[in-house]
Amino acid sequence: MVKRSKKSKSKRVPLKKKYKIIRKVKEHHKKKAKEAKKLNLKVEKDPGIPNDWPFKEQELKALEARRARAMEELEQKKAYRKESAQKRKLGLLEDDDISKLADTSLAKEQNFGEEKDGDGSIQIGKHRDNSGRAFYKELVKVIEASDVILEVLDARDPLGTRCLDMEKMVMQWGPDKRLVLLLNKIDLVPREAVEK
Repeated sequence: MVKRSKKSKSKRVPLKKKYKIIRKVKEHHKKKAKEAKKLNLKVEKDPGIPNDWPFKEQELKALEARRARAMEELEQKKAYRKESAQKRKLGLLEDDDISKLADTSLAKEQNFGEEKDGDGSIQIGKHRDNSGRAFYKELVKVIEASDVILEVLDARDPLGTRCLDMEKMVMQWGPDKRLVLLLNKIDLVPREAVEK
């Protein structure tokens, strides 16, 4: 006599169980759709170019060319950044780089005084947001706008007042940015400690 397996191979399910499963799945899908609607997670798909479009092939070729150009520019920027970082690491700066830096800093300095609000008044921090994200955004704006960044360190605890993340950010920005470390309250510390 052949032994039968203890587990039944039949897929028969009582109708009560079948409908219960269907109902639960339906409820689950409804709940998920409701949550997505609440959070506006519905992503509109790009319909693309219709097949009956008269110049579809030309449009697709132009789109591909634009993508290739964008990728090429990205690669060039990456290579330039890498090269400039290498130069900066070695401490090499060409004369034209220094003159360029001086010219851009002069131009930015002149433009800085002229930036005004729509009604003619100079805009000075109307809305203050003390959150970390707002501070980070402001820091990025400052680094982007300036050529030389002064980091003021307290002579009593220079390592504690130093911000390495900000320094890395400035270094990654490019060779045209300079970071100057400034020791403050040097008169409160013995000369031997300062020399270290």
